[in-house]
Amino acid sequence: MTSKRKLAVSLALGLLAFGATRAILAGRWYRIPQNGMYPGLPAGSYLVVNRNAYRGPDDVQRGDIVVFVRNEKGARYTYIWRVVGLPGDSIVVRGHHLAVNGTPLPQVETRHDAARTVFREQNGPRSYEVAYPSAGQPAIEPPPVDTRVPPSTFFVMGDNRYNAIDSRHFGPVPFEDILGKHVWSPGS
Repeated sequence: MTSKRKLAVSLALGLLAFGATRAILAGRWYRIPQNGMYPGLPAGSYLVVNRNAYRGPDDVQRGDIVVFVRNEKGARYTYIWRVVGLPGDSIVVRGHHLAVNGTPLPQVETRHDAARTVFREQNGPRSYEVAYPSAGQPAIEPPPVDTRVPPSTFFVMGDNRYNAIDSRHFGPVPFEDILGKHVWSPGS
């Protein structure tokens, strides 16, 4: 290999490493304190969030994992949930069944893990794993939902569907409350 070619390859690899490091360091690190995003991001997981991922509501996509804030009883809480519904979408949730715009999201059982059954869920072009209590396991079913997502808001849910206080409980999340988008997790 010629010295010019070696220099070009070294420069390209250096720029690639610099870009990856900058993306990780420019983001903000978060730690998930509980199991609401299990199985993909179980309790104790760390993730990097790009705080500049969204210029406006049209940039948010179904399947994105977002970090947002909510004020509850005078305290500010940070949440990490998955976007399942966009502005204008019709959302119906009843037990294990989730429908977006009248279409049930396909779920294919992939495995049993502890007291949960894990499914691969398809939401538009995105797929991800979600968990429900296995048959015979005690569970408190979240409230049913039948709503239309208002403009500039998003319907979010935890992937551990019976272990997440999310839009089924507090309604859609306004765009201005979203801090950023999950871009990377160690081990992902």
